[in-house]
Amino acid sequence: MLQALYFCRPFREGLLEYYERLPETHEENLLTCLGELFFEIASQNKRTGVYSPKRFIARLKRDNELFRSFMHQDAHEFFNYTLNECCEILEREARAARGPAAETDDDATNHARNDAPVTTWIHEIFQGHLTNETECLWCENVTRRDEAFLDLSLDVEQNASVSACLRQFSSDELLANRDKFQCDKCGGLQEAHKRMVLKSAPSVLALHLKRFKYVESAGRHAKLMHRVVFPPELRIDTLSEEASEAQTDASYHLFAVVVHVGSGPNH
Repeated sequence: MLQALYFCRPFREGLLEYYERLPETHEENLLTCLGELFFEIASQNKRTGVYSPKRFIARLKRDNELFRSFMHQDAHEFFNYTLNECCEILEREARAARGPAAETDDDATNHARNDAPVTTWIHEIFQGHLTNETECLWCENVTRRDEAFLDLSLDVEQNASVSACLRQFSSDELLANRDKFQCDKCGGLQEAHKRMVLKSAPSVLALHLKRFKYVESAGRHAKLMHRVVFPPELRIDTLSEEASEAQTDASYHLFAVVVHVGSGPNH
């Protein structure tokens, strides 16, 4: 996963720029350790070689107890934790740089200023937005809720493709029986159609194929060994109607794949 992040050019360049601006005496955290790791690799003159990420791994273990043992850890969990932790560090630094709020009679304005969302350079690379649409089948009212994401988790099927998995991700789901929808307009539990629609596509799209499925009869997670085709060029055209004309579709070029080797989730 570290190799995939290093070869993500905008992330690498953003991290190196951040690291090179750090003062000589700076507080160590996961982001500074990752920056040091990338800087040591990028500044090497040799075409081939190795560099041990000991300092970064030590910091990772200190910050998150999940990574302190010798147990197998999921690459997707590591990816999510690393990006989210680095974003939180950048957000704290941005709020600290704003300084204390000026004394005014409007406390609500000061509070809003301090709590205003921060968009970091990591968000600009990986963050996209989904629209959760739910249509009540009784009154046909559509409820929409937007949410941000740094990656998409896709269910996989036998002999599928990444494009098919994305279409399945955005397909309609019927909410019925025990899963009925509480409609605010008609004020009751109703059957409804629900779907997730891509509202804005990220600059770099991270996809997670859900290859482990819990099997109740066996009482454990089994690995789905399905063949999933992924093209070197991927186009997404499942954007919502509210998206701008410039965002009617998004095209991506594949540059990294992380593959789990093994028959189960524990090795």
